[in-house]
Amino acid sequence: MELEDGALYQDDSGTSAMMSERVSGLASSIYREFERLIGKYDEDVVKELMPLVVAVLENLDAVFAENQEHEVELELLKEDNEQLVTQYEREKALRKGVEERYIEYEDLQDQERKELQSRVLLLESQSRQNELKFKNYADQIGRLEEREAELKREYNALHQRHTEMIHSYMEHLERTKMHQMGMEPAESGPMARARRAANDHFSADGNSSLKLKMAT
Repeated sequence: MELEDGALYQDDSGTSAMMSERVSGLASSIYREFERLIGKYDEDVVKELMPLVVAVLENLDAVFAENQEHEVELELLKEDNEQLVTQYEREKALRKGVEERYIEYEDLQDQERKELQSRVLLLESQSRQNELKFKNYADQIGRLEEREAELKREYNALHQRHTEMIHSYMEHLERTKMHQMGMEPAESGPMARARRAANDHFSADGNSSLKLKMAT
């Protein structure tokens, strides 16, 4: 193997390959230094050193090429990482928005639930008040019905008493008049007819009083 200005070297498979620009510049500098040493002394001075230098340069070039590959991979990884970070930030923002909307939804649900509870309590209170009113109305109706029945009984008793008193009074008048005339009372006479007329009159008057009382 020889070092030339073109910086050719031979790899393990026997094929020639170009060194990288950076290693090629270093190889050129070493080649010029070897030429100076050969011109000053002789070729034997660098004969044993030449293969070692070439091997070092080949390894250096391989390492440099591998480093470049790593740099390319690193750039790709950086790009992937930036994309992942961007995606993470976007998903984080979306999640934050969803959480905020969920919190707003929960607050709205709580407010609606409180409003519904307030309405239920109000309706229950109104229902209890209506039940009390209905109960009071039922009690009043019951008392009025009892009072009406009591008034009817009192009226019937008074009417019966009144009729009996009229009958007694008419009989008394008839007996008195017959006694004065020296006659026995007759059921078919004018006094009997007058008594019946008076009874009918007082009965009609009693019914009218009852109707008037019930209407008031």
